[in-house]
Amino acid sequence: MAGSPPSPPDAEMGPVLRQNRGFSLVWLVPLVAAGIGIWLAVTTIMNKGPLVAITFVTADGLEAGKTLVKYRDVTVGMVEAVRVSPDLGGIVVDARIDKDFGPHVTENSRFWVVRPRVGVSGVTGLGTLLSGAYIEAEPAEGASATSFVGLEEPPLIRSDVEGTEYRLIAESLGSVNRGAPVYFRGFEVGQVLGHQLTEDASRFEIPIFVRSPHDRLVRPDSQFWDVSGISFRAGADGIDVQIASMTSLIAGGVAFSSPRGSAERADAGTSFALYPNQASLSEAGIDERIPYLIDFDGSIRGLRPGAPVEFRGIRVGSVERIELIPDFTTGKAPIRVSVNLEPQRFANSDPADTIEAQYERTGHLVALGLRARLATGNLLTGDLFIELNVLPNAEPAEMTMVDGVPLIPSVPTDLEALTASISGLLERLASLPIEDIAQSLERSASAVEALVTSPEAAAGMESLATTATDLQVLIAELDRTTGPVLRSAETAADQAAQTMQSIDAVLGDGSTMRYQLERVLQELTAAARSIRGFADTLDRDPSSIIRGRRE
Repeated sequence: MAGSPPSPPDAEMGPVLRQNRGFSLVWLVPLVAAGIGIWLAVTTIMNKGPLVAITFVTADGLEAGKTLVKYRDVTVGMVEAVRVSPDLGGIVVDARIDKDFGPHVTENSRFWVVRPRVGVSGVTGLGTLLSGAYIEAEPAEGASATSFVGLEEPPLIRSDVEGTEYRLIAESLGSVNRGAPVYFRGFEVGQVLGHQLTEDASRFEIPIFVRSPHDRLVRPDSQFWDVSGISFRAGADGIDVQIASMTSLIAGGVAFSSPRGSAERADAGTSFALYPNQASLSEAGIDERIPYLIDFDGSIRGLRPGAPVEFRGIRVGSVERIELIPDFTTGKAPIRVSVNLEPQRFANSDPADTIEAQYERTGHLVALGLRARLATGNLLTGDLFIELNVLPNAEPAEMTMVDGVPLIPSVPTDLEALTASISGLLERLASLPIEDIAQSLERSASAVEALVTSPEAAAGMESLATTATDLQVLIAELDRTTGPVLRSAETAADQAAQTMQSIDAVLGDGSTMRYQLERVLQELTAAARSIRGFADTLDRDPSSIIRGRRE
């Protein structure tokens, strides 16, 4: 076309392909970022620990992304999620455990929430008031696991504490609670781990833990007893009050003793009987009990099962059961008490004796006067016990058998005997002719009144008054007239006393006059003998006074 500018040479040839000169650096940045991301993902996955699910009753204080999992105050994990369990029975906490700590999380591991708690052993978890609650993990050996049931209360004894666990069997729980101390001679050596009923709900099982090395003190024949907060005992030697510790005052406690000379150590899990108190340890060796029956006609209010049966103040048994045995034909209603006597309390008991032989001996004692009666054991509470004694003056009786069990005769108490005596006296008084006696007394009183008010009685009283006046005058006159005589008599008595003193001085022992008088009496005695001999000679031969005595 004329007038148009000429075309470039390459315009007619079309697009021109140029050769690629190499890899563009622009693509390096995304590739590096992708590699880093893949490396971080792989590293994160490889370094990530196991995810465990822990079930708690409540999620109090737990938050996803905030609540930590710790072991001895070192963080070993983090809570990732808190959700409700499928059965709505609890809260499931999903916690991610660190890789290094993951191998220590096994089927025997334990988890619990640490929060402020007040218990018998003190206040714990105060540090969480500022930092918030956290989950404490306790590692253990065993197979790997990812599902756990968390503890609602922190364990009293951690798994890394050395010691031995035992079991106590008790009829009643008493004052023993979880966390209560275990004492040996007043020194705390362990703790009570808890308590639960046996399968038949007849007793309590109380697990305890004794720390090492004190667990070597527990022997197969050790004895355990409940230590109450306050022990009070009043006896003949005074009043004894003991308080074990403030902890035992709140939560009770357990104490034990072991016999000396035994080096054998009790195995873990050994069961021991828990006695109510230390005084009941004497019952430990009593395992033989023989049944007897006792009937009482009066009231037994204050007698309870478990009350002691004593023989002259020494316990020989206990009350087992109390029953009312009415007799609708006679109208009587005796109260039958079943007791168990313990022959092991007698020093001369033979374990080889049969129950028949022991019944025979008891029957012999009944024939000698063995009787049972109620006695007051405590004046404040009115508790009664059964007293056995041999009464020589008891009415004759024999021991009878009731369904194969011997019946020991009973006698009324002193109060019942006094009541019966008073009742008999009242009955005799009621049988007296009270009306006739009253009429007789009334007549006698009338006669006495008539006698007193008669003129003769008045005259007699006046005569007695006159006689009394005369008697007073006579006494005064005698005193006036006999006064000098009495004084003269006193003077004569004094003189006589002085004379006797003089005589005693003259004739007393060792005086010269006494010696001379004794010599004169001896000479007079000899002269009397001579005169008596001369008189006898004249009596036989009167002519001898002329002839003289023949030689």
